[in-house]
Amino acid sequence: MGRPFEKFPPGARAHLESMACNGLLSESTAATSLGMPLAQFRQVVRDHAPSRLVWDNALAIERDQLLKALYDKAVQGDVNAAKILLATRHGMSEKSPVGAQERVQIVFHLPASLSPADYAKQLQPTVQQIGHDDEPDAA
Repeated sequence: MGRPFEKFPPGARAHLESMACNGLLSESTAATSLGMPLAQFRQVVRDHAPSRLVWDNALAIERDQLLKALYDKAVQGDVNAAKILLATRHGMSEKSPVGAQERVQIVFHLPASLSPADYAKQLQPTVQQIGHDDEPDAA
């Protein structure tokens, strides 16, 4: 049994990007084509940042190709492809109106109304409210 892989072997970037371009990219096929056991492939992707970057770039190539294929179908009139693109790329859905999350809602809570007598009492100023102290000091 050989030493465990700590990073992708030389040439992995070109090989994985080629697989992505041809629609053959998956963890198991990538591991097999690089001569790595699947568990070690996953560990290398998890633990070795440069290898993770190579894998992420290969996945990005695959994602871009799939999005282009979906876009081409949507432009040709495929309604489902258009719905998927609008939902995933633009956050739009047939279930919620456009901009529903961006609306501001203001709620005013008003107190109960007063009877006319209580309202008249509220309008009567008191000496404390006005702040006058006209009483002379008793010295």
